[in-house]
Amino acid sequence: MAEGQIAQSFERNHNLLFIALTNPLLPDEPRTITLHYQAGPPPGLRFFSDQIYTAQTSDWMPCSEEPGERATLHLTIAAPPDMKAAGSGQLTATRAGEAQTVTEWRLDSPTDPSLFGFVVGSFSENTADSDGAKLRILGAGTQLVEPTTAAMHYLNERTGKHYPGQTYTEAFIHGDLTRSMAGLTLLPESYAQKLEKRADDLWLLTNELARQWYGVGIASGNVSDTWLSDGISAFLGDAFLEERFGKERYEREIEHARQIYDRLRAEGQDRPLSDTERTGAQGGDSRIPEYKGAYFLYLLSQKTGDSAFWNGLRLYTSEEWGRAAASEDFQRAFDAVDTNSGTRGRKNAGAEGKQNRKNSPKTLDGLFDLWVYGVTDTKSKKADGR
Repeated sequence: MAEGQIAQSFERNHNLLFIALTNPLLPDEPRTITLHYQAGPPPGLRFFSDQIYTAQTSDWMPCSEEPGERATLHLTIAAPPDMKAAGSGQLTATRAGEAQTVTEWRLDSPTDPSLFGFVVGSFSENTADSDGAKLRILGAGTQLVEPTTAAMHYLNERTGKHYPGQTYTEAFIHGDLTRSMAGLTLLPESYAQKLEKRADDLWLLTNELARQWYGVGIASGNVSDTWLSDGISAFLGDAFLEERFGKERYEREIEHARQIYDRLRAEGQDRPLSDTERTGAQGGDSRIPEYKGAYFLYLLSQKTGDSAFWNGLRLYTSEEWGRAAASEDFQRAFDAVDTNSGTRGRKNAGAEGKQNRKNSPKTLDGLFDLWVYGVTDTKSKKADGR
């Protein structure tokens, strides 16, 4: 541990590292600390005889994974020459040697560190072009190329934004982990085998791909609004199945989301989608953001109509692209395309925005109040039609 050539004292307390700087830190003063460390094999770093991949960022590099945190990444991977590697961001350099191949990956836009990761393994590789982005599929055959490119094309059109990167990698790995990172998704190899028998089971593939838009392209501003990634991605997975296999399949997936949400509610796990009382450790322990979020979006699409719904999603995506969004931003986009809409733009965000929204109610307030903000007055209860 050093600043320049001067060693710094430090103390480790469980997952926290405390550094005692020789010279005190002044407000807004940039400082560079060099940290050398070795990472062992905790649960967030998975080892197999022919694969290694990351399951949780804080288990292999010092970082804060609290929602709202942002960092850039420069990752160097040294691997045996017969193995394939993929990391978060874009591949910027490759140096091949007899003993190892070194690849460098850069993520220059500040990104949630929980979306950092890598995979190395003895994978087969298939590549394709998808609307100008390079698609890499590791560990599965060419049968995954067409559905992935079709899903990416669908998301490009529905969201109004191109895939946020130059390369997208799907790696099919040992074990049962599913994880989305910036430019990289890990899926179980058993899922690829399942798709060989059931080619229509594309929800998981599309859901994880959609997180490149709603998670990477648009981040959740804080832990209370993770449904803006989980719920939107899940709903887009449902919608892609309708595009590809018909309305009956879509309705079956929506009913599946409703049933899971009803079960969670019966178990006492229900909460507003935007729950400001939740903090860091509580943020990822519930399926409520995914399944309640997807079912809420279905109800929203029923209330607004199909055309207005997709226009609202495109407006939200356009205005929040590259930002950290909140639930108020999402509703404002849909109010703007509603027949009795308010103004467009990033005005009145946060608590002030919520108060102003109350002072000038829109036709979607009832639905948002009940499902997103947890307001349960009699008028709002009528909004879900149940």
